[in-house]
Amino acid sequence: MRIIKVLILLCIFFSSTLQAQEIDCTITFTNLETLPAEARDNLVDFISQIEQYVDSYKWTNEDLGEEKIKCAINISFAGAPKENRYSAQAFIGSQRPIYKSGRNTAVIRILDDKWEFEYTRYQSLTHDEYRFDALLSFIDYYMYMIIGYDFDSYKSGTGTPYFQKALEIVNKSRGTGKGWEISQQSTYSRGQLVDELLNPKFRDLRDAIYRYHYRGLDLLQSDPEKARKNIFSALVKVGKLQEKINQRSLAIKVFFDTKYLEIAETFQKHSDLTIYMQLTEIDPAHKKTYDEYSKKLK
Repeated sequence: MRIIKVLILLCIFFSSTLQAQEIDCTITFTNLETLPAEARDNLVDFISQIEQYVDSYKWTNEDLGEEKIKCAINISFAGAPKENRYSAQAFIGSQRPIYKSGRNTAVIRILDDKWEFEYTRYQSLTHDEYRFDALLSFIDYYMYMIIGYDFDSYKSGTGTPYFQKALEIVNKSRGTGKGWEISQQSTYSRGQLVDELLNPKFRDLRDAIYRYHYRGLDLLQSDPEKARKNIFSALVKVGKLQEKINQRSLAIKVFFDTKYLEIAETFQKHSDLTIYMQLTEIDPAHKKTYDEYSKKLK
């Protein structure tokens, strides 16, 4: 009887542990039909395997309760150059709730177009922080980036341990190429993104991410005027940082590519007709959208 009780307690413990993990990730495919039949068949359990790999692992030492970090990875296949080898691009997105609004906000939206990996049907997927793997290290990198961004949105700087974890993966990837290198080229680079986020020069960006979300969006329900002022001051901070560094910044690009539509919509209730001109100066890459929304104010 005592053994049975112990087994029941162990089952309850492990069940609650699995349910208490921090990530709720949805994996989807597109362009699967472009692959040869054998390559498609090989992926029959891929989605369930990756989702289990992500959702059942304890990525942090924090207890987030029922508020799991929601994310999605959409994999668009470009080809299968070798047996059990795939080339693809992935869209990575995460979101978090806006306080007392019943709505969510996108925290990151990234298109990574340089991914090649090997996968064999029914293979065992196991976490190993000491070994680089083109498939699992990619997933690990983005889970830590998602957590880092999410934590920074609630308190500036708290994402650092997770960005450092992501950088460790970048360091293990050296020599593998395919998007891991730290470079200032015009293309997307996992290495460059996390390198910038951990660079003291970009401290103002991370402070702005916190101010935009926690002092801005989360305040919209209770004090919308103050919330919009805080959001605008966060955007000004990012704009000044861009002027100061005077070079292409991937982290700043990711921030505005994720947020520009939300920014445009947020200031629709603003009384200052020049607000969209100011937004265009801060974020010229999305001038067309700001111009469109400025016309709605007239």
